[in-house]
Amino acid sequence: MSQGFDEPVNRRDRNATRWRAVEQATSEDGEPVIPLWIADMEFRTAPVVLEAMQEALTHGIIGYQEWSADFPQLFCRWQADRHHWAISPEWILPCQSVIGALDVIFHTLTQPGDEIIEFSPGFGAFGRVIRQSQRQQVTVPLKENGAEYILDPATLEACITPRSRMLILCNPHNPLGKIWGQDELRQIIAICQRHNLLLLSDDVHQDLHIQGAPYTSITSLSDAIADNAITFTSPCKTFNFSGLPVTNMVIKNPGIRERLRAGLVQRSIHKPDALGMIACEAAYRDGAPWLDALCQYLHGNVLFLQQALHQHTSVRLFNVQGSYLGWLDFRSSGLSQSMLEARLIKKAGVLLESGTQFGDRGEGFMRLNFALPRAELAQAISRIQHSFGHKNA
Repeated sequence: MSQGFDEPVNRRDRNATRWRAVEQATSEDGEPVIPLWIADMEFRTAPVVLEAMQEALTHGIIGYQEWSADFPQLFCRWQADRHHWAISPEWILPCQSVIGALDVIFHTLTQPGDEIIEFSPGFGAFGRVIRQSQRQQVTVPLKENGAEYILDPATLEACITPRSRMLILCNPHNPLGKIWGQDELRQIIAICQRHNLLLLSDDVHQDLHIQGAPYTSITSLSDAIADNAITFTSPCKTFNFSGLPVTNMVIKNPGIRERLRAGLVQRSIHKPDALGMIACEAAYRDGAPWLDALCQYLHGNVLFLQQALHQHTSVRLFNVQGSYLGWLDFRSSGLSQSMLEARLIKKAGVLLESGTQFGDRGEGFMRLNFALPRAELAQAISRIQHSFGHKNA
């Protein structure tokens, strides 16, 4: 059954953040700039989610909302069925957003000046909230290995000091689209245990398995690490309702869980809004068939992207296993980052997310969101081919 992924949806006049960024932007040829930067999809939100929210709106009152009585079991069943991850209902701690929860975690479980470790290139918001919390950001470079990045355990261990308190993992990794393999996850577990690091695993793209080995929750590999870890999950990226932030943390350790519950309540970010809760439950209850179709479509998009770039440009796409984000290597162009960004907008007429938003190891790279109808993706990639083809490299 078609899910309408090929159907274009015009968001230009909807105050969408993606499109607001290019509202007045045109290429040198006068063509409107195509935005492929921010991490939401150009597909309609999953129908089961829209139907559930429409029913709530039709009812006529959007008041204070509680989770359904069976939501904990619903969430646990989703994790077990999709990811073979066995969790207990009491481990679930809902909140609004990952970034808001990180702020609570840093202020509750660490002291100013403590070190928080993350991998680079990595999601820029992690570093921002670390610095704003007056903690020390420590970045560990991942190692390029062909068309992927891998962990260098020795490099990670060398970055750990007596002030190190936490390690942030992103699985699948943003911006790389890397799903961490079990061997690497076990190496991370061993290092965290050896240095008593609390592990924070941002797994909000967990459901978006595109190709290769499937996602594994790191806490499913070790009871010991599960007792010293916080995992972040969310249906928002999966079912395309990022404008209604919903996060469900999984925290086995009751001491950590209750301290964070109190911190979330203190900041009034312990509960998503009513429509977010309704959307979340509908997604996990009935959204699996739509998600299966989405992942199949995204797989087709990434295959198209790989072939188009490989055959007609010198731009290199790193392997994408999870999420709808591609990490593009433009270093062969010889352009500085500012010149690269300008050429993409002015010559190609596309807006990508700058690699430097993901740390200093992002120089020469750009992140591309390929979650859009294939015909629209083809138009954007054709522009990149024209501006970065072999004759222009």
